Amino acid sequence: MQPNMIRSLITLLFLPAGYAVAENDRNIQLDSVVVIGQSATSIEKDLAGSVDVITRDELEYEHVSDTLELFNKTPGVALSRYNQGIINTDITIRGFAGDGLTPHAKLLIDGIPSNLHNGYNELDHLFPTGIQSIQVFKGTSDPSVGLFATAGNYRVETRKNTDKVLELTLGSFNTKELQGYVGYKTGDFTQNYSLGYRNADGYRDHTGIEKFALSGRWQYDFENTSLALSTRYGKYEADSPGYLSKQQAKQYPRSSASYANQDGGEKESKQVSIHADHFFNNDLDLSLKAYWQNFERERWVRFTQAGTLQNRYDDQDMTGFIAKLNWQFDPKWRLETGFDIENQQVIEQRFGTIGQQRVRNTTSVNRNRHYNFDTKGAYMQIGHTPNKILSWNAAIRADQIDGDYKQFNAAGVATPRKIYNIGTIIQPKLNAFLNLSDHQTLFANTGRSFQHPFGADAYTAGDTNARDVSMNDGWELGLKSTFAKQLNTRISYWEQKAKDEFVVIDGTGQNVGETSRKGIDFSLSYPILDNFSVWANVSKVYTNIKKSASTSQAFEGNDLRGIPDHTASIGSTYNWSSDLVMRLHVDRQGTYHINEANIGGKYGAYTLVNASADYKTRWGKVIMQANNLFDKYYEYVYDQSTNANIVDSIHSPGAGRNFSISTSVDF
Repeated sequence: MQPNMIRSLITLLFLPAGYAVAENDRNIQLDSVVVIGQSATSIEKDLAGSVDVITRDELEYEHVSDTLELFNKTPGVALSRYNQGIINTDITIRGFAGDGLTPHAKLLIDGIPSNLHNGYNELDHLFPTGIQSIQVFKGTSDPSVGLFATAGNYRVETRKNTDKVLELTLGSFNTKELQGYVGYKTGDFTQNYSLGYRNADGYRDHTGIEKFALSGRWQYDFENTSLALSTRYGKYEADSPGYLSKQQAKQYPRSSASYANQDGGEKESKQVSIHADHFFNNDLDLSLKAYWQNFERERWVRFTQAGTLQNRYDDQDMTGFIAKLNWQFDPKWRLETGFDIENQQVIEQRFGTIGQQRVRNTTSVNRNRHYNFDTKGAYMQIGHTPNKILSWNAAIRADQIDGDYKQFNAAGVATPRKIYNIGTIIQPKLNAFLNLSDHQTLFANTGRSFQHPFGADAYTAGDTNARDVSMNDGWELGLKSTFAKQLNTRISYWEQKAKDEFVVIDGTGQNVGETSRKGIDFSLSYPILDNFSVWANVSKVYTNIKKSASTSQAFEGNDLRGIPDHTASIGSTYNWSSDLVMRLHVDRQGTYHINEANIGGKYGAYTLVNASADYKTRWGKVIMQANNLFDKYYEYVYDQSTNANIVDSIHSPGAGRNFSISTSVDF
C-alpha cells in the first residue's frame, strides 16, 4: 500500500453507517455488510467486500427529482448531475466515470435488469415511497450478474408489506409531489400498489419537470410455491437548460443557455415480470423470473451556440428470463447455480431538425440504427463453512453476446453489420470470510469481470475477430470490527485493473488502453446514546492509465477523466422525543479531471449539508427537509473538445438551497 494512501486513510475520516449487529448479539457475523438505517431487510451475505444497504427508514423522508439521487449516502458512490432534462443523473462506483463513457454496473429492481442498451441506469419509474431498500455491491466477485457488471451492481427492492400511506409534499421551485403506497393481504393472496407524481419548475430556468409512476404487484402463496405478477409504468417529461460556459455558470447559475430554449424531451418506461419461487424442502429452492420491458425516449438537444437542434429517439424492447437454484446439500456445503438470457430490440435515431421537425437528408441523418442484441450467461458457485471461523465460496461464470445491426441512410437503405466474435467470456470469482475473534472478521474477494463494446461499436462490417472485450481483474481485502457500545467499523483496500479498456469519447468508441484503479473504503456507525447515533464513510480513489492505446500515447501515467478522487458522507439521527426525529447529512465529493490529457484544471468538488425533521401525529407524520442548507455552489463539468490539446469545458450548476414540507397519512 502506498504511503500517500495511508496518509489519506488517516486524514480523510469515516465510513458507512449500520446496525449490522443486533443489540442482543454483538459478535461480528461472517459477512462484510454495512447497513445505513435500522429497518429489517433482506441482505446478500455471501459476498465479501463492500456491500452496503440503505433501509426503508433512511428512504422514507427523501424527495428527489431523479430517483438515482437516493444513492448519495452510499459509501463510494458518486453522482454525476447533468441536469439536462430526461438525461438528468447517473451514479458511479469504483473509479469509473458517471458520464456514460464507461458503463460499469448492473442495476436490478426486484432482480429484473434496469439498464438501458448503452448501460445507463434507469430508475425514474420508482418513487421513494415504493422502495424498501437499496443495496450496492462494489467489486468483481458476484457471479450472479455479467453484462454491465464491470465494477459491481445495484439492487433495489420494492415494498411488499401491508403498510398504507399517502404523502403530499410542497417545496421550493414550485415543487408539488404526491406519493402513495398500499398493501393488502387476504389469506394467501397479497396485493401491493404504489404511485408517485411530481411537478416542479426546477432551480435553473427552463428546467421544469413532470414525473409520474405507477406500479402493481399481485402474489399468491401456495404451500411450497409463490407466484407473482409485477407491473410498472413511468413517464418523465422535462425541459433542459443546456450547458453554460465557466464564467456564465459562476455568475448566473440559475440561468439557461440562450441556445437551449427548445431543449427538452420525455421518456416512458414499461415493465411486466412474472416471479415464481418453489421450495422443494428446507435445503433446496428454485427461483424463476421472466420479464418484458420497454424504454422509450425522445429528446431535443443543442449543446452549443454554434450547433444545431437535434432530435434523438430511442425505442428499446427487452425480453429476458432468469433462473437460480440454491441447494444446501450438506450442513457445511452449499451450491448455487443460475442462468440468464436477454434479447434487446433497439431503435436509436438522431436527426437534424428545422423548427423541431426532422430533416431527412444525407447530412441530417446522423443515426438511424436498428440493433438486435442477445446476451446469455450461466454460473455455478460452491460454498463451504467448515466452522464458525471460516467461510468461503468460489464460482465460475460464462457469458456470451450475439446479434446484428443495421444503419439506415436518408434514403432508407440499410447497411448490415455483424457483432464482433467475442466468444465465451469466462470469469472466476472467490469470496472468503475469517473470524479473527468474536468482534472482528477479515474478508477478501477476487474476481474477473468484463466490459464489452456497446451500441454500434459492438458491430462491424469487416473482420469480426478484430475486437475483444476488456477483461477486468479485481481484488479486495478488508476488516470489519465491532467495539464496545456497538461501534461498528469496516475498512478495506481494493484494486481493479483492465486491459484494453473501451470508452466512448465525443461519440466515438475507442480503447483508452491498460488502466488501473485502486482505493480505500472506510465506514463507521456508532449509536452514541440511546437516542443519538452517527454514521460516516469515506472512499479514496486513485486511477491511472498504465499503457495508452496507440492513438493516445501522451496519456500514459495520467488519471482517467470524470472520476472524483474521493467521496464522503456523515450522517446523524437524534430522537428528540418519541415523536420528533431530526437528521443531518453532510455529502462530500472531491475533484476530477475532465479529459485524459489532464489539462484545463480539476472540477467537481463540493460539500453539501442536508437536514430533516419529522414529527409523528395521531394521523401520520409531518416531514420538513432542507437541501444544500448553506447554498453552496457545485456543478457538473464536461470537456467537449475533440482536440487533446484544447479544453472546451461546459458547465451545469447544481441546485441551490431548497426546502420542502410533507404530510403523510397512515391508514
